[in-house]
Amino acid sequence: KMNSRQLNSFRKQLVNEIVRLSLNQALAEMQLAGDAETASDIVDKAALEERINFAFRMRERERLLSRKIKRALARIEEGTFGICQNCGEDIPIARLKARPVTVYCLDCKTRMEARERAFESGRMGVLEAG
Repeated sequence: KMNSRQLNSFRKQLVNEIVRLSLNQALAEMQLAGDAETASDIVDKAALEERINFAFRMRERERLLSRKIKRALARIEEGTFGICQNCGEDIPIARLKARPVTVYCLDCKTRMEARERAFESGRMGVLEAG
């Protein structure tokens, strides 16, 4: 089990990441607004459109990450942070430090990914039979 100092450290790290994501989004929006004002010819407008499309893709990724961070913060408050949602074992601190939003221990995640790859390659029936 994690002690309160470790949990507070993860809480602080996760909150800082939420703040960073919010600031990045605000800066990107300001940059695009400024670019929109200066886009004068068709090449500038095409480049701006490409940057806008990229910004939307990045915002979607950051929105998903933000949601995962909020769920991790909720798990800290509930007392379930650092517990694998599959097997119920503690997730090693080193894994949480590398990926604090994770909900699976490395063994469970590795098995899940192996099943996903097998399914995607059409070999699921072979794995289930063996």
